[in-house]
Amino acid sequence: MARPFTYSSTPAAAPSEAKPLPEPDVVEEPKRPGTSGTEAALKITRRRASQKLRQAERAERLYRAKKRSAATRANYADAKDHLRQAKEHFKLGFKLLVAVVKGVPYVLREKHEVKRLKKEEEKRKKVMEMKQRLDEKLAGAEGNGDEDQPESEERVGAGAAKGSR
Repeated sequence: MARPFTYSSTPAAAPSEAKPLPEPDVVEEPKRPGTSGTEAALKITRRRASQKLRQAERAERLYRAKKRSAATRANYADAKDHLRQAKEHFKLGFKLLVAVVKGVPYVLREKHEVKRLKKEEEKRKKVMEMKQRLDEKLAGAEGNGDEDQPESEERVGAGAAKGSR
């Protein structure tokens, strides 16, 4: 094989002094460290653990979903029952309210009647008091003399007529 051409001013060195270049057809591949059995076992173990973790997470999510869905179904049934009862109570309340509105005139009439009776009673008491006072005055006038008697009788008659109105 031929030596490469160099541009140096020194003559070519002897083949023993310089390093020979490797042959181009003989290429050595770099040595790779071998994969140990433990490293492969660790990878497999990690993969299996990762799969088991994903399965466990899935199972946990499924368990939570089942548990919460059962509670939700129970809440839904309770809500339906309460809403049904509320509807019935609302209907009953509305019917009673209509009956109350229809009965308001009767309540007002009763109140007016009670007021009227009370006023009449007060008026009757007032008339009785006035009559009693006049009787007392007449009794006092009779004891003093007979000359005032006709006037007092007229007053009694006028007072009684006034009070009975």
